[in-house]
Amino acid sequence: MNRKHKKQLIQYLSGFATQRRLDTFERVLASRTRYLAVALENVFQGHNASAVLRSMDCFGIQDAHIIENDYEYRVNPDVALGASKWLTLIRHNARAHNTLAAVSALRGRGYRIIATTPHSRDVALPDFDIYRGKAALFFGTELEGLSDVLMENADEFLRIPMYGFTESFNISVSAGLVFYELVRRLRASEINWGLAEEQKQDLRLEWLKQSVRHSDLLIARFMKENAKSVEPAGK
Repeated sequence: MNRKHKKQLIQYLSGFATQRRLDTFERVLASRTRYLAVALENVFQGHNASAVLRSMDCFGIQDAHIIENDYEYRVNPDVALGASKWLTLIRHNARAHNTLAAVSALRGRGYRIIATTPHSRDVALPDFDIYRGKAALFFGTELEGLSDVLMENADEFLRIPMYGFTESFNISVSAGLVFYELVRRLRASEINWGLAEEQKQDLRLEWLKQSVRHSDLLIARFMKENAKSVEPAGK
């Protein structure tokens, strides 16, 4: 679908949404970012991963990469509270081991690969340099952490300072702390962290599909009517 038809479809579907919902879309889009992305590697506790997605939505981080090596992730609706339908979920599950595929895909989009780990000597969260470019934040399981494959292929390592006996935070707590600190600093910076207009258009359309009842039938009607409008004369 070209840009013109996409805009027309958005206008068409917008006629079936409330003005309050459309205003909410614009408010949220103005705060959405792809400067940060999140990758969850082999997280088998669905409620924890769903809590991470909920925090992502709250902090305006759009893209979640789900790496399913041994476990299939299923959204826990009681925890996510609908957050997943507003995010872009990219599942990496086509291979026996999908971590390198996720790393390659994110590097291809210009992201630094950041391993969050409590066992590294590298950068503490308050000292993380947000100006070095886009960052993909990888989180692993609470018991095993990130895989050796990811650790060997990471560009940088990020740790949250801790002062007690326990070695690590719950993954959803870790993610929330990292998101708060980096998004706060990002929004206060001069970095162009917002979405491009074309990205906003894509999300408007996806969110309308999620919001409007029977959107699939309405889109089919729109496509049929649009096809008729472009038929050659006399056909």
